[in-house]
Amino acid sequence: MTGKTKTKAAQGFIQGALVLGIANFIVKIIGACFKIPLINLIGDAGSGYFNVAYQIYTFMFIVATAGFPVAISKMVSESIAQNNEYDASRVFKVAFRFLAIVGIIGTLILLLFADNIANLMKMPDAALGIALIAPAVFFVAMTSAYRGYFQGRQNMYPTAASEVIESGGKMLIGLVFAWFFMKMTVDGSIGSAVDFAASKISTQHIQTVFASGGAIFGVTAGTFLSCLLMTCIYAVHRRRHSFDKPVASLQRSDRTILKNLIMIAVPITIGASVSSLTTLIDMATITNRLVVNASVFDKYAAMFSEGTSFFSKAAEEGWQGAELLSQKAATLYGMYTGKALTMFNLPLTLVVALGTSVVPAISVAVARKDRENAKKITESTLRIAMLFAAPCAFGMGVLSKEILHLLFGDYNAHSVLSVLSAAIIPVAVVQVSNSILQSYGRVYKPVIHMIIGGILKVCVNFFCIPYLGIDGAPVGTGICYLVIAVLNVLSIIKAAGIEFKWGSFVIKPILAAAIMGAAAYVMSSFLPISRVLSIAEIAVCGVIYLFAVIAVRAVRKEDVEMLPKGGKLAGILERYGLLK
Repeated sequence: MTGKTKTKAAQGFIQGALVLGIANFIVKIIGACFKIPLINLIGDAGSGYFNVAYQIYTFMFIVATAGFPVAISKMVSESIAQNNEYDASRVFKVAFRFLAIVGIIGTLILLLFADNIANLMKMPDAALGIALIAPAVFFVAMTSAYRGYFQGRQNMYPTAASEVIESGGKMLIGLVFAWFFMKMTVDGSIGSAVDFAASKISTQHIQTVFASGGAIFGVTAGTFLSCLLMTCIYAVHRRRHSFDKPVASLQRSDRTILKNLIMIAVPITIGASVSSLTTLIDMATITNRLVVNASVFDKYAAMFSEGTSFFSKAAEEGWQGAELLSQKAATLYGMYTGKALTMFNLPLTLVVALGTSVVPAISVAVARKDRENAKKITESTLRIAMLFAAPCAFGMGVLSKEILHLLFGDYNAHSVLSVLSAAIIPVAVVQVSNSILQSYGRVYKPVIHMIIGGILKVCVNFFCIPYLGIDGAPVGTGICYLVIAVLNVLSIIKAAGIEFKWGSFVIKPILAAAIMGAAAYVMSSFLPISRVLSIAEIAVCGVIYLFAVIAVRAVRKEDVEMLPKGGKLAGILERYGLLK
């Protein structure tokens, strides 16, 4: 492969990452427009019920489909690299049929065992949401087959469009249903939980349960719309392309294709499931360990004091003793997942896009035995991930109060967000390094590393939460992902043969982010908290970071060259001595 072709291939990878990055950014904005008013509408307790159902669905979704988009993408890209379009099409069809069966099984499990699962998670009020979100497992399974196929062709536009449609549908439909239930009149004299004809609901607590269920139904509706869109896109694609059947001796049987898909997908699924399973265990650990030491609730006494919605619900429902502590734990969990975790996940948009785009890009290079180009993409991916994650970690850690007040009107979760923000860097590295290892065929490495990290997280949660309260959960998250990140990077060095340069990969991005963080600390120390000033502080920090990145020369010439029209941009920056 010539140098020009290599650059074009690298630009294709970055362009795909940018397309997904923009789409994911839009999705995150839509998600924020969904989550923020939703939390303000249904409160921390309702957010807790919503997130329990959503996390259980996420686990089922990962078990059903996590590894298959990557496996389909990898096998399709390898077939296309060998100019075998017919085989690429057959990979999709085999995967599609298999995922349809898996999706139906996952949906039935959630529908039939909604009450049992909710009780197991110590959140019986989440059963309605679990049942309502069950069909989403089937729709997402179908959509994941389409996404894997187009990603293997390095066409990220269908995936991007479907993600935006899914998120938009979730927001509009979910908020409408949540608003509908919260606007119903609370009337304790009615004989049933809900009287739709009279637009009445029995208690505030039941109102919150149904509103959270209505919000979760929006997720199901969004996945249906996404699946419908991808079906239409694929139908148009099929009409525009014809795939010649190769010589019979070159064909693989459906059984062989499915076997290869499963061999690639299963270890990826296990690794992803371990991560999600850790979240579920985290959920059960948080609610169970918080009630061990009742004094930990004193730190958040303002959330439960007289005059709050929690206080009025507790009086209406007559919560006392263990039930009162359990509801307090559910409310803190809702605050943690609804506010702190929402903000924590927001800056990982580009990193997720990089991870998705890097699999077919490296797989093609490896299939063509172009080790040098694979190495180049690997190094740039790790460096870009660090350049993006470092300022998010420092900025969110320092400006946690300002960010939460800007979006939610209060900053109850600021301490937990400040601790959690430190985990952004290792989580970003894990996101892309998992994909890189999968591209090189080291599919079991992330699994082993995730299991090690997951065990550490559960142990830290178990011992820390009774003493640190809800703040103990992000401590476990940080330790978990730091260990995984280190183990992943060591495996990549061995697999890709890259020379890990601490200055380029770690020190320079963190130094630039630290400069920005120091400026943020000075501003937050002298300026009062207000929405207008918070926006201004964030904007100023962004500008300071850009100048700091240039000053410490954290960006390399090859990184810029991988961008569309990157050659010209690199030439301009090099002319002014801003690149080396």
